[in-house]
Amino acid sequence: MQPTFVAECNPRPETEYSTMRQMNKLGVLVCHGFTAQPKTVNYIAPFLEQAGLPFEIPVLRGHGTVWTDLRGVQYQDWVTDGTAAFMRLKQTCEKVAVVGHSMGALVASQIAAQHEVAALVLVAPAFKFANPLSPLVGMLKGIIKDWKGDGSAILDPALRAQAEAENITYQVFPTAAFDQLSKFAKATPQVLSRIKAPTLILHSLKDTVIPPSAADLALERIGSQQKRIGWLQNCNHEVFWDAERDTICQEIVQFILEVTK
Repeated sequence: MQPTFVAECNPRPETEYSTMRQMNKLGVLVCHGFTAQPKTVNYIAPFLEQAGLPFEIPVLRGHGTVWTDLRGVQYQDWVTDGTAAFMRLKQTCEKVAVVGHSMGALVASQIAAQHEVAALVLVAPAFKFANPLSPLVGMLKGIIKDWKGDGSAILDPALRAQAEAENITYQVFPTAAFDQLSKFAKATPQVLSRIKAPTLILHSLKDTVIPPSAADLALERIGSQQKRIGWLQNCNHEVFWDAERDTICQEIVQFILEVTK
């Protein structure tokens, strides 16, 4: 069974696509990253379908349209949107697991800290940034209004070319929006101790956007007694578009199924 695609013609669609089944035992929420759209993470969709897991991949505020829609967005808006999708799944699922990539991992962490989740998967969690200018973004936002991205962080040349052709992320973003992400990254570690759900952290040692030390921070501070980290070797930051994506998706689904038996 293939995912059901839901197209919505408005500036801020609730969901790019989702699958729902009445009274399911377990559902999965997947949250995308900064400047991204659901297309950056939807490679996992067929794996969830094969496992019989209904899922939702929401569009977080300011994403999936044009980069200027990020202007004025606060990081709390991303948490609000992720939480709304989580609650929609709760209407048809007894339990919900939450998966987040990069900024989406911060959203997933906030949801797991505030609600009972069945499992938590953090992929390249954006608790720190490799860009040396990131600590200065609060000052720079008043001088440099917009920031040009560095292109898709994908090791595999063919997959990188495909991703850039499909514009899976904004190539430009408001500096003030990144300042919100920076504030989000500083605020979220404070709630990690509240997380009690079984947690899997995945991070590439070759990630040029989020340093591996961000994954170490998450592992150290998450309050769950059942947590582990998996290191990736053959991908960059956009793990769902890179060479190890099949293995990663299989591992995520297997982890969720194992800890929710």
